[in-house]
Amino acid sequence: MRLLKTKQYELVEAKDIPDPFPPYAILSHTWISPKEEITYQDFKTRKKDIVNDAYKQTGWAKLKEYCDRAAKDGWDWAWMDTCCIDKTNSADTQEAINAMFRWYQNASICYAYLGDVDAYGTLNNANLIDPDHPRNGDLDEMPEMIQVREEQVSEKAKYKMRKEVGHSLRNANWFKRGWTLQELLAPRYLVFMDKYWHRIGARESWALDIYVVTRIEPKHLNSFNPTDFTSCSIAMRMSWASTRKTTVEEDETYSLIGLFGISLPLIYGEGRWQAFHRLQRELIKMYSDDSMFAWKSNRTSQWFIPLQEQGPGVGILAPSIREFHDSWRIKCFDYDGHNFKMSNLGLETNARRWSCRSDQTKLLVRLNCGPELEEHVGIMLRNAGNVFERITGRNLDDTKDYEHKEGWIEVQEEQKEDIIIRAGNFRGPLAGLTIFTLEYPDEITVGLKYSMDLKSRKSEPVDLLKARSFDRRRCEENELLVRPNELIFANIELHMGEQHSKWNVLTHINETGSPSIGIASHEDIGKQLGEPLGNQNLAKELRKEAQSGRSLPLVVKANQGTTVSVHLFPKKPRKCSPEATRDGEVFLELREYTLKILVTELGGSK
Repeated sequence: MRLLKTKQYELVEAKDIPDPFPPYAILSHTWISPKEEITYQDFKTRKKDIVNDAYKQTGWAKLKEYCDRAAKDGWDWAWMDTCCIDKTNSADTQEAINAMFRWYQNASICYAYLGDVDAYGTLNNANLIDPDHPRNGDLDEMPEMIQVREEQVSEKAKYKMRKEVGHSLRNANWFKRGWTLQELLAPRYLVFMDKYWHRIGARESWALDIYVVTRIEPKHLNSFNPTDFTSCSIAMRMSWASTRKTTVEEDETYSLIGLFGISLPLIYGEGRWQAFHRLQRELIKMYSDDSMFAWKSNRTSQWFIPLQEQGPGVGILAPSIREFHDSWRIKCFDYDGHNFKMSNLGLETNARRWSCRSDQTKLLVRLNCGPELEEHVGIMLRNAGNVFERITGRNLDDTKDYEHKEGWIEVQEEQKEDIIIRAGNFRGPLAGLTIFTLEYPDEITVGLKYSMDLKSRKSEPVDLLKARSFDRRRCEENELLVRPNELIFANIELHMGEQHSKWNVLTHINETGSPSIGIASHEDIGKQLGEPLGNQNLAKELRKEAQSGRSLPLVVKANQGTTVSVHLFPKKPRKCSPEATRDGEVFLELREYTLKILVTELGGSK
């Protein structure tokens, strides 16, 4: 662990730090940008600039002001992640990330720097202080800002000042970042600083405001223990991180390992989903808190698709941290006589369960957690051969409702065998919504559009060619909005003098996001697939067709001298960007294509 000398702005290597290890300050902040922050390499290669105070980066001013503030408060040594970690050295980065929680925990003081909060400016804009009030003092030392108990608040000015500063604090970007979650919980003493390094109060003095923005109860702020899950469950901790963001996608997981008291090898490049998969498996290996299975599917909205719809089945492990968004009230109960363990087949458990009389493939398994002691949550499963898979819904089931529910019966101990639940399906959000913009000549008119759902895994017939209502806010008249595993038929008609011919343009997106198109008449589709269009097994045949890799024709003959063909070209999406989040939902990538319909005569194309 390297440290900075606060008065000299000097970086000291671990071997040169005095023994015993000195008390030190530590900084929690959000990065400006990698180019603006001062790195370990800067200290090694730009000593002359440091001596001459010639740094132009914004990060150098932040480093100096941090050291000045720490030195003013009596700290000779300080730590800052931008320059005290050699991020070009993978071993150094591995050590730092796995030890990060402990380093913040062992610090004498943690400064949480809120670079987008101007406390004096906030009060001035609200006309709560004199504009000429000197701005060189710490706000928590102002008489009006001293923390008081609510029943003692009698002056409106005190309340208004705390309210205004509290609102500004709650909106700080610091509360939205992934790494700052452990930096909020780990230190023994944390104090918030505004952009001008004015102290605006210790963590505990803003506990209620922190609770509003993070849903972390005040009791956890100064007594958080990474290995105590009875007071603070895995699901609860996951929920705290569910809306936070990191610049590097794997850091979404790596920033959590200190919260669970574990170590994890860093594999940058493995992707967000695989990293989170590894974290969950490590937690199963280390602890007996099954609240980590108390997650539910995300809500869906205009451009959102639940993750479990991307592929066949759902495993016991959560696809992402966002599935824990509503798990902040889940508590872990004491050991309840059941156990679980992970193998290459999946999660093996002997937990209490109920079976459905009308559908013997369905089970409800009770978890040893819930909002309250008498409200154990359960997860719904279905038999998928030698293993079970999870049926996710918008809510977590309360097993108390099933103890006397008609149609459900508890599996007795003498009949109960261990069951295996498939681990998970981590393919990532490859397929989202796709827009096909139709371009066609005047000889073509587009008629009705129909949709067919191909994603059903059941063998019974699915509904065929139901007329679909297209929301004009989502796509224009000449656009086709296609979901994964959905086939869209667009009727077109060719007008060539006295001759009129009708065709179907087909668009399809498979579950991995690959598009396919075709053009055919009703009869041609039947010949191609071996089924007439009106047959209820057409969807099943089309699904087989997609899996076989065969495609529908791209060119058809309209008459002896004319052909109609379809062509696909990708284009830059203009609706929205991939991998954003909103209210705990996963935003899937939107892709767009131009689908050109060409009419070709012997003399050329139109």
